[in-house]
Amino acid sequence: MPKTVLSALKSCIDFIQLKLSDFLGGQPKIEVILTERFLQEDKPYNVNKRLILLANNHFELVNPVCPRCGSDRVTKQDYRRRHPILGEFGAQTVYLKRYRCKRCRKKFVTPLDSVVERNRRYASVFKAKVDGLTKTGYRPLRKLKEDLTTFFGLAPSHQTIKNWLGIGDIKRIENQISNYSGYYCYDEQYVKIDGERAYRLAVFDPVLNVPVSEEIAANIEYNTIHGFLKEAFRNKPLFAVTTDHRREYKGIMADLGAKHQLCIFHLFKMIGVDVYAVLKSNRASYRDKIKLCLYFTEIKNVFRTYDLRGAQERLERLLDEYDDIPVVLRRYIRKKLLPDFERLTLFMRDGLVSRTTNPVENYYRQTDPEQIKDKYKTAQGILSYLARKMDYWTAKLGRDLQHPTS
Repeated sequence: MPKTVLSALKSCIDFIQLKLSDFLGGQPKIEVILTERFLQEDKPYNVNKRLILLANNHFELVNPVCPRCGSDRVTKQDYRRRHPILGEFGAQTVYLKRYRCKRCRKKFVTPLDSVVERNRRYASVFKAKVDGLTKTGYRPLRKLKEDLTTFFGLAPSHQTIKNWLGIGDIKRIENQISNYSGYYCYDEQYVKIDGERAYRLAVFDPVLNVPVSEEIAANIEYNTIHGFLKEAFRNKPLFAVTTDHRREYKGIMADLGAKHQLCIFHLFKMIGVDVYAVLKSNRASYRDKIKLCLYFTEIKNVFRTYDLRGAQERLERLLDEYDDIPVVLRRYIRKKLLPDFERLTLFMRDGLVSRTTNPVENYYRQTDPEQIKDKYKTAQGILSYLARKMDYWTAKLGRDLQHPTS
């Protein structure tokens, strides 16, 4: 066989598309297919001329250079044999030329790392396929193995797939972008891991629309949340955080030095629960129920504006009619609206503050829908899956990371 220039890049070897005509003469041979594809002049591949393919799958460098000292004074030696599994081509035997540098005397082998990682048998295409599948939806190890069998006709063991997914002793995941806006939402999501209740803690940047940090915790006590947020905000700008109305958050935000916005949606939801109970009751008259609904709407209107002065005026009008307001709403005005008015209207004073925790809750719904909440077996497994969803979300939906305030 004449010498043929061959790329060692993944896009050239392990992703070459087989044609139906390749099977007319029986089982296709890898060296014949590769040679034919790379000799096509009408649609050439991106050829890396560092490598050449000789007869019988023997690879060597065109211009070998020592990886240690950069010298091109090297001597050729024998071939090293490897048995990689190359995608749809299956198990193959390849021979890689060995070299010895005359300057530093280092020995090295023709690299094939972009196709098959060192000390590995399976080509990188297998790992890339697994990574792509987990970015678009949760897949347990057994299903991933079935998918690889469908794609390639063979599949690695469960442990090998687990290693590719990076399922190890990890306790939290962090987004790898360098810039954040300093404005965040924080929330928790209930999950089941091997039948036991656990919590998914998450910080989300609503300005950039990207997740920041996540952790799986056994509880949502003060110290757990404080420790998670302290680590999540380490070495990041911190201006304001939007949370729901749990009491612990006030002290945590004060200790972290962050301005605190209480979620408006959760405020309406809390009040709505008590209002709905009265509306279902037979003891309240129709007139009282109408009055209750009207004043509830007035309370909502206080926060349905981005004008702080307007919100203050609406609240003052409510206070002028305080004695006429139903008791259930007076309790919220006295215990929630008045003492927490600054925390409920921070978004009016700073337009970058999220008025609700909806951004992080939407992220929860998209990355961990209800139908898979009880399928996780380990905390490491869910974090490995969520890490890929984090990367996928950031790449697809993240906003301008260079100008977060624009």
